[in-house]
Amino acid sequence: MVRAVSTLRRLSLTALLASTLAGCLPYSQNEGVYELIPTETLRDDCGLLEQFQGNLQLNLQIAGRVVRADFGVQNMQLLGYVLEDGEAFTADGSVANVSTTVDGTNECLLDQVRVHLDATTVCATKFSGQMRLAYDANNNTDCTCEMWIRFDGVQGNTRCEGNP
Repeated sequence: MVRAVSTLRRLSLTALLASTLAGCLPYSQNEGVYELIPTETLRDDCGLLEQFQGNLQLNLQIAGRVVRADFGVQNMQLLGYVLEDGEAFTADGSVANVSTTVDGTNECLLDQVRVHLDATTVCATKFSGQMRLAYDANNNTDCTCEMWIRFDGVQGNTRCEGNP
């Protein structure tokens, strides 16, 4: 009986320490839904930005250093990590065998859709970054294209203190 209580106490202390350390992590980014607002288009081969306007959203979740984000385009989940400084993160995702329209007219069966995202925290409700979205269609060059943008991720139209 004493041994069971000792083991239980040790497990409780471990859980308490882990939750305390998790609360002290330096990540100031809120979890939740962010609207991605394009600030600069670096490349857009097939007019994808116009096609996705209004659907560029992330539902961000952070667990330890792991970042998960449900991405509004192609119902994709991105997976990544918080960088060592705690104020930046990166995430990647892909889906295969996607049927979509490119350039508003071309029906395409894509072999793969890939997304890479890098972002830096501005405040708890905003981050800025860049994203690369690539359509890969091995048998149809008209369906192969990329979109590279810089963006601000804003949560619920909440402004940062000092209005950055």
